[in-house]
Amino acid sequence: MRVRIPRMPRRLLFASMAFAGALCAPALLAPSAHAQAPAPVYLAVDGSLLLTLGDPARKVAVANPAIADVQVISPAQLLIVGKTSGVTSLMIFSAKGLQSYNLIVHPSSLAAAGISSTLPPPYAVLVQRGDKMAQQLFTRGPDERWLELGQVQPDTEVKK
Repeated sequence: MRVRIPRMPRRLLFASMAFAGALCAPALLAPSAHAQAPAPVYLAVDGSLLLTLGDPARKVAVANPAIADVQVISPAQLLIVGKTSGVTSLMIFSAKGLQSYNLIVHPSSLAAAGISSTLPPPYAVLVQRGDKMAQQLFTRGPDERWLELGQVQPDTEVKK
Protein backbone atom coordinates (compact mmCIF):
# COMPACT_ATOMS: atom_id res chain seq x y z
CA MET A 1 0.00 0.00 0.00
CA ARG A 2 1.32 3.36 -0.97
CA VAL A 3 0.57 6.51 1.01
CA ARG A 4 0.63 9.73 -0.91
CA ILE A 5 1.67 12.86 0.97
CA PRO A 6 0.42 16.03 -0.66
CA ARG A 7 3.10 18.47 -1.82
CA MET A 8 3.46 21.63 0.16
CA PRO A 9 3.46 24.87 -1.83
CA ARG A 10 6.95 26.32 -2.12
CA ARG A 11 6.07 29.55 -0.32
CA LEU A 12 4.70 27.64 2.64
CA LEU A 13 7.76 25.38 2.71
CA PHE A 14 10.17 28.34 2.78
CA ALA A 15 8.08 30.18 5.35
CA SER A 16 8.04 27.15 7.66
CA MET A 17 11.81 26.70 7.24
CA ALA A 18 12.39 30.38 8.09
CA PHE A 19 10.15 30.09 11.15
CA ALA A 20 12.01 26.97 12.36
CA GLY A 21 15.34 28.74 11.81
CA ALA A 22 14.15 31.77 13.78
CA LEU A 23 13.20 29.50 16.67
CA CYS A 24 16.60 27.79 16.70
CA ALA A 25 18.77 30.89 16.16
CA PRO A 26 18.74 32.18 19.76
CA ALA A 27 19.91 28.80 21.02
CA LEU A 28 22.70 28.73 18.47
CA LEU A 29 23.83 32.30 19.11
CA ALA A 30 23.51 32.27 22.91
CA PRO A 31 26.73 31.92 24.89
CA SER A 32 27.53 28.41 25.91
CA ALA A 33 26.70 27.25 29.41
CA HIS A 34 30.40 26.47 29.84
CA ALA A 35 31.56 30.03 29.06
CA GLN A 36 33.06 31.60 32.14
CA ALA A 37 33.51 35.20 33.12
CA PRO A 38 37.12 36.43 32.98
CA ALA A 39 39.02 35.76 36.21
CA PRO A 40 40.19 38.93 38.01
CA VAL A 41 43.95 39.36 38.54
CA TYR A 42 45.02 42.19 40.85
CA LEU A 43 48.40 43.89 40.38
CA ALA A 44 50.00 47.01 41.77
CA VAL A 45 51.56 49.63 39.52
CA ASP A 46 55.16 48.48 38.92
CA GLY A 47 54.26 45.09 40.41
CA SER A 48 54.48 41.75 38.67
CA LEU A 49 52.93 38.31 38.86
CA LEU A 50 54.20 35.00 37.50
CA LEU A 51 51.30 33.07 35.97
CA THR A 52 51.92 29.34 35.53
CA LEU A 53 49.66 27.70 32.94
CA GLY A 54 48.38 24.13 32.99
CA ASP A 55 48.45 23.94 29.19
CA PRO A 56 51.19 25.65 27.12
CA ALA A 57 50.11 28.89 25.48
CA ARG A 58 50.03 29.17 21.70
CA LYS A 59 49.16 32.87 21.66
CA VAL A 60 48.67 35.63 24.25
CA ALA A 61 46.96 38.99 23.75
CA VAL A 62 46.71 42.04 26.02
CA ALA A 63 44.03 44.59 25.15
CA ASN A 64 45.91 47.64 26.50
CA PRO A 65 49.64 47.11 27.10
CA ALA A 66 49.90 50.63 28.53
CA ILE A 67 47.99 49.39 31.63
CA ALA A 68 49.55 45.91 31.97
CA ASP A 69 51.88 43.95 29.76
CA VAL A 70 52.90 40.31 29.50
CA GLN A 71 56.30 38.73 28.95
CA VAL A 72 56.47 35.11 27.89
CA ILE A 73 58.99 33.34 30.11
CA SER A 74 58.19 29.92 28.64
CA PRO A 75 55.11 28.42 26.93
CA ALA A 76 53.81 27.54 30.40
CA GLN A 77 54.86 30.71 32.28
CA LEU A 78 53.87 34.33 31.73
CA LEU A 79 55.09 37.36 33.65
CA ILE A 80 52.37 40.00 33.99
CA VAL A 81 53.59 43.52 34.79
CA GLY A 82 51.39 46.38 36.04
CA LYS A 83 52.27 49.67 34.34
CA THR A 84 49.57 52.21 35.24
CA SER A 85 46.28 52.02 37.13
CA GLY A 86 43.34 50.78 35.14
CA VAL A 87 41.68 47.63 33.83
CA THR A 88 42.57 45.63 30.73
CA SER A 89 42.07 42.08 29.54
CA LEU A 90 44.45 39.21 28.89
CA MET A 91 43.54 36.32 26.58
CA ILE A 92 45.57 33.12 26.55
CA PHE A 93 45.00 30.72 23.66
CA SER A 94 46.08 27.09 24.02
CA ALA A 95 45.29 23.72 22.46
CA LYS A 96 42.64 23.13 25.14
CA GLY A 97 40.85 26.45 24.64
CA LEU A 98 40.83 30.04 25.77
CA GLN A 99 41.53 31.49 29.21
CA SER A 100 40.58 35.11 29.84
CA TYR A 101 41.54 37.41 32.69
CA ASN A 102 40.66 40.94 33.75
CA LEU A 103 43.93 42.58 34.79
CA ILE A 104 43.14 45.17 37.45
CA VAL A 105 46.13 47.40 38.15
CA HIS A 106 45.90 49.56 41.27
CA PRO A 107 48.23 52.28 42.60
CA SER A 108 49.16 50.42 45.78
CA SER A 109 51.89 51.68 48.05
CA LEU A 110 51.67 48.31 49.84
CA ALA A 111 53.49 46.61 46.96
CA ALA A 112 56.49 48.86 47.48
CA ALA A 113 56.53 47.84 51.15
CA GLY A 114 56.71 44.19 50.14
CA ILE A 115 53.67 43.06 52.15
CA SER A 116 51.09 42.82 49.36
CA SER A 117 51.86 39.14 48.71
CA THR A 118 50.54 38.25 52.18
CA LEU A 119 47.28 40.18 51.76
CA PRO A 120 44.05 38.75 50.33
CA PRO A 121 42.78 39.96 46.93
CA PRO A 122 41.37 43.48 46.96
CA TYR A 123 37.73 44.27 47.68
CA ALA A 124 36.23 46.56 45.04
CA VAL A 125 33.58 49.22 45.63
CA LEU A 126 31.96 50.68 42.49
CA VAL A 127 31.71 54.46 42.63
CA GLN A 128 29.41 56.32 40.25
CA ARG A 129 29.93 60.04 39.71
CA GLY A 130 27.53 61.39 37.12
CA ASP A 131 28.01 59.32 33.99
CA LYS A 132 31.39 57.84 35.02
CA MET A 133 32.10 54.63 36.94
CA ALA A 134 35.27 53.83 38.89
CA GLN A 135 36.42 51.20 41.37
CA GLN A 136 37.87 51.99 44.78
CA LEU A 137 40.03 49.09 45.97
CA PHE A 138 40.55 48.01 49.59
CA THR A 139 42.11 45.06 51.37
CA ARG A 140 42.37 43.86 54.96
CA GLY A 141 45.72 44.36 56.64
CA PRO A 142 47.37 41.90 59.04
CA ASP A 143 45.48 43.58 61.91
CA GLU A 144 42.11 43.15 60.02
CA ARG A 145 41.73 46.91 59.40
CA TRP A 146 40.69 48.11 55.93
CA LEU A 147 43.57 49.50 53.88
CA GLU A 148 42.92 51.65 50.82
CA LEU A 149 44.81 50.51 47.75
CA GLY A 150 43.64 53.25 45.43
CA GLN A 151 41.20 53.90 42.64
CA VAL A 152 40.96 52.20 39.28
CA GLN A 153 39.05 54.02 36.57
CA PRO A 154 37.92 51.71 33.80
CA ASP A 155 36.72 53.44 30.65
CA THR A 156 33.06 52.83 31.31
CA GLU A 157 30.21 55.25 31.15
CA VAL A 158 26.87 54.63 32.78
CA LYS A 159 24.30 53.47 30.23
CA LYS A 160 21.22 55.63 30.12
